[in-house]
Amino acid sequence: MLSTLVQFGFLFLINGRLAFFKNPKKSNAKPPVSIIIAARNEEENLLTNMPIILEQDYPKFEVIVINDSSVDDSITVLKAYEEKYPNLRVINIHENDRYEGGKKYAITLGVKGAKYERLIFTDADCLPVSRKWIEKMVESAPMDGAIVLGYSPYSAQPGFLNKVIRYDSFSTGLNYLSFALCGIPYMGVGRNLSYSKSSFFSVGGFKSHYRLLSGDDDLLINQIARKDNTFICVGKEAEVQSTPEQDWKSYWMQKRRHLTTGSSYRFLHRFLLLLQPISLLLFWLSSIVLLVSHNWLEITLILVLTRVLAQILIFRRSSRWLGQSDLTILAPIFEILILVFTTCAHAANAVSKRVTWKT
Repeated sequence: MLSTLVQFGFLFLINGRLAFFKNPKKSNAKPPVSIIIAARNEEENLLTNMPIILEQDYPKFEVIVINDSSVDDSITVLKAYEEKYPNLRVINIHENDRYEGGKKYAITLGVKGAKYERLIFTDADCLPVSRKWIEKMVESAPMDGAIVLGYSPYSAQPGFLNKVIRYDSFSTGLNYLSFALCGIPYMGVGRNLSYSKSSFFSVGGFKSHYRLLSGDDDLLINQIARKDNTFICVGKEAEVQSTPEQDWKSYWMQKRRHLTTGSSYRFLHRFLLLLQPISLLLFWLSSIVLLVSHNWLEITLILVLTRVLAQILIFRRSSRWLGQSDLTILAPIFEILILVFTTCAHAANAVSKRVTWKT
């Protein structure tokens, strides 16, 4: 089966790169850094998460929070932190000044206002696992214009939905980090991402996709990332943990929003990212048909079991870098669920383009 060969190719040639990854020699340079956070109605998260970001163990850095027309008490929280932390700067966007770009407009203001060339991005609902986060991201950038792709898992909580969301994030991280190691970087996540101010302005920032709701992270990286300027930063101290959606409806809307950018990727990336799920779908459909019809029964069983065991092995080894080891044994089941869920989300987006960012 051709789909089987393609699937083994993705598992061993692509995902295997992260599974057997060894951290290279790190840069000793410690340039000043600007941390940029766009926040809208994030009062509680700002109150909880800002101290560990502002108290990072790093010589010289600033934190820029763009308060995007919040109607909660975010501004009070930020003012209190400004008085306590001299390295915090707040940019307030008022509702009547708000531009149609949404989060991209907020981030653009943050980049323009940044004092330093090296930028690191995260979200208000994200919490660095350690006070070495900035240091780990910076030491993974061996050159001035380097792009560093970090990883941001979702926190573990009770319930089946949480496991699905964590697996989805794990498999997405495994994919984009592995592709980057293969010299085909195609995206990053804005929850844990670093690039230079010059790189941002070299492509006019978000100009080419400004009207798209999403893409402040993946579409920009898709434009500026190349084999020779993109690096990854993985490991527990480099993680930024994020808060998962709490209900299926919110997760559904998040998934739909994330899928709106794929059609704007470069051709090679679109081809590979389309080939991956299609070959997976064909692999499982053909395997089921052959097993039910008892045609090539032994060979089909061997191929299915080999593929399942290989996936569990590679995912288990990758969990050394990405965590979520509790999910790897059930990877084949979660994989099928995510495949169905994502296919339905694509179909919904084709029917209706209406999505929202934050209200």
